[in-house]
Amino acid sequence: MNMEEKEELQQAARILMENRWVTRRDMPEEYLSIRRLERPLRQFFRDRCGWPLLVTAQFYKLEKIPARPRGFMGLSAMQSQEDYVLLSCVLAFLEEYETGGQFLLGDLAEALLSYYPEDAFTKKLSWEDYGWRKSLIRVLKLLAEEGMINIVDDESEGFVSGGIKDGVAAGEALYEVTALSRYFLRNFPKELQQYNRLAELMEAEFFTESTEEAQAARLRRQRLYRELLLSPVLYKGEDPLDFLYLRNRRERIRNDLEDWLGLHYELYQNAALAVSHEQNAWFRDIFPVRFRGIHDIMLHLSHYLRQLPEEALDHDLTAGEWKQHLQALTEAVKSGWTKEYREMSQKRLSEELLAEMEDWGMAEVQEDGSIRLLSAIFRLEGAYPEDYGQKAEGSGKSEEKA
Repeated sequence: MNMEEKEELQQAARILMENRWVTRRDMPEEYLSIRRLERPLRQFFRDRCGWPLLVTAQFYKLEKIPARPRGFMGLSAMQSQEDYVLLSCVLAFLEEYETGGQFLLGDLAEALLSYYPEDAFTKKLSWEDYGWRKSLIRVLKLLAEEGMINIVDDESEGFVSGGIKDGVAAGEALYEVTALSRYFLRNFPKELQQYNRLAELMEAEFFTESTEEAQAARLRRQRLYRELLLSPVLYKGEDPLDFLYLRNRRERIRNDLEDWLGLHYELYQNAALAVSHEQNAWFRDIFPVRFRGIHDIMLHLSHYLRQLPEEALDHDLTAGEWKQHLQALTEAVKSGWTKEYREMSQKRLSEELLAEMEDWGMAEVQEDGSIRLLSAIFRLEGAYPEDYGQKAEGSGKSEEKA
């Protein structure tokens, strides 16, 4: 394979990783590129990750199944459990329609009253509740943004404000179903009713081997590749064979990540990462994200923590210790933060910072409220120049480097 062919293959693999689907209508060049390289792409993702490549005349979709679900993998548009349950109900409703079929908001709302499960661990569905009406519009907006429905006519604001009176929606809307709506949810090898536990769903695989030993090796490989590609960092867990595999296969893993996705494999004593050395990486969400204030603070925190004596960090931080460190960091460099974080209360700052650090595998908040710092927080650090204070006083602007 020459360099040009390698770059084309890498670009096609990146496109599949970056997008939920690659449609022929909206991404014709990318679609044709994947079509030309469909066989090697299918083989690589199936063998390394156990991910099927879905193919239709309209789109490609790489089914990126995680090794384990994480909070950051959720849909950002969904704000509650009710949103997710309602989303599933709407998708079930859409299955009754062929591609191009149209339906009214009022008809959907009426049907959802029977679709919504009575034993759901959420409050009962009622369109008299303003929160439920907002939830439905959020779900429909998500479906439209993902291309699963088209909005033909929209006066749904009336529905949000007025609800349904005498069986008639105060504001109506007309939607059209697309072919994508049937492919949003993951397919399973068996009917969902045949699974009794969440663990069984997580273990469900599309591809199997002829012997138990081969099957175990395949599942370990696929699970670890999934972690490397979908999680910010993979830490050494309960199974010592995982890191033994990562060490023994490090050259193969390194070549796979570099050749197929342009990523670099880093393996430490208790952590493994797939990272990008490009300043403008192909990921939509990387660390640190430029012009994202919370990531600047995380870089400053890393630099601050590195200056502390070892005994200050050889244990889980109590809530009081964490508060003291955050206060000291704030007093030292707060003047260079964005206005949002300069004016934010310490309580709110702590909550947002810890939530972001947990998403990036840099910290864990324990049940007793203590904070466990993880090694990824020290992977990058950021600091202002030594003369930062003088520059800030002179120009009102600051400079930062990591």
